[in-house]
Amino acid sequence: MALTNFDELVKQVTDWSHREDLGTLMPDFISLTENAMYANETEVLTVRSMETTSTILSTGRLLSLPIGFESARSVRLLTNDGGGELRFQAPEQMLNHPFAGRPQFFTVIGDKIQLDRTPDAEYTVEIQYFKKADPLTSSNQTNEILTKYPSIYLYGALAQVFIYSQDDQQVSKYIQLFIGAIKGANKADQKGRFGPAMSMSLDRGMIV
Repeated sequence: MALTNFDELVKQVTDWSHREDLGTLMPDFISLTENAMYANETEVLTVRSMETTSTILSTGRLLSLPIGFESARSVRLLTNDGGGELRFQAPEQMLNHPFAGRPQFFTVIGDKIQLDRTPDAEYTVEIQYFKKADPLTSSNQTNEILTKYPSIYLYGALAQVFIYSQDDQQVSKYIQLFIGAIKGANKADQKGRFGPAMSMSLDRGMIV
């Protein structure tokens, strides 16, 4: 069977796990898989299909993050003089300037971007970021991640089934496969973005 939509994913997870009794819980297992794609300690999913750009007007130091925001690639001001990229600082490192001025740094706290100072004018802020794919449901049958990387969903949902079933051996097996599928997707995407030579250099921590 092809694995191209939510219903087919539920069928395959059920068949692979031999747990026909868990049908009502499958949407929860798939939702937990989606959370784990973007929040795990080993490898998070960051592929080109997740990249997008939004603009926000800076009316104060706090800016609301776009819906579905996962992580930022860049944040910059769009101004007549060419603007400039804002540099990221961790929340505990960023100085909070008491006077208004042109922002130079930003950090992310919760669902907000915080600037290092109150803007002295209304700036247009461009955010290039990774956006989470639309969640799979019975009414939203597919998304770009399932289409391009179905094994991520399959192995992740199977891991969740066996976590529920308290089968530690199978949990370990499918978590490894799940993380491996994410790593494979990221690596293939990197090669497509930069080409083999550049990707090898980036893997070694070098930019050429």
